[in-house]
Amino acid sequence: MKRSEFVKLASERIGTNGTYLFEKYGTKTHWCMMLVYDLEHDVAGISEMPLTFSCSGFTSTDFAKKRKNHDYKTAEVGDIVFFEINGNRADGADHVGVVIENTGKSIKLLEGNTNGGSGLYFDSSTVNVFEYNYDACCFDCIIDMSDFFTDDEDEEPAKPQYETFTAHIRTLKRGCTGNDVKMLQRLLYSSGYSVGSAFDDGDFGPCTEKGLREFQEDHKLESDGICGAKTFTEMWKP
Repeated sequence: MKRSEFVKLASERIGTNGTYLFEKYGTKTHWCMMLVYDLEHDVAGISEMPLTFSCSGFTSTDFAKKRKNHDYKTAEVGDIVFFEINGNRADGADHVGVVIENTGKSIKLLEGNTNGGSGLYFDSSTVNVFEYNYDACCFDCIIDMSDFFTDDEDEEPAKPQYETFTAHIRTLKRGCTGNDVKMLQRLLYSSGYSVGSAFDDGDFGPCTEKGLREFQEDHKLESDGICGAKTFTEMWKP
């Protein structure tokens, strides 16, 4: 799942309390871990997520152990952060939240059943966002969930969808219209030159002329804004 999509869907939980979780899973508990399971398993679709509503129980699983670290500066959207609140680390983690933002100075977590890290209350608060510095003394560990999330920029952008057409080549200049102008605009665009927001409208306007002049100048052709045989030949070179 894309991180931006996860943040959007997770943020829809803000302001809700644990009641919908109790009804969904058929049990009542200190529902911080229940919320995290719901977000990671049901919202993000991570089928490997262990089914447990115990913070200490989750951190003891093989799933958590192989993803555990303590470098909070590396936190990314979707990662799980556990807290030690009662002062007894021997009994395991006491609370948990899901990362929805790393600001570069702190991390923001979506949490349920909390008042922001200073105490736990059974079904006493709504889901909300809390911000912590990297060195917050209440942190216990972070579970790296990067295997299951992707950044938007990591995905290949969608390519424009073109219809096919037949074009007869002629000398093209500002004021010309037609399929051959469309072809010129697409050749310029695919080579990295802007032809304006209308893109391949088949109308040789000022934006197409500007892109053509830039192409001609970069390829040591006469930069006259007129597309003749020499310019077309240069465009079709591999």
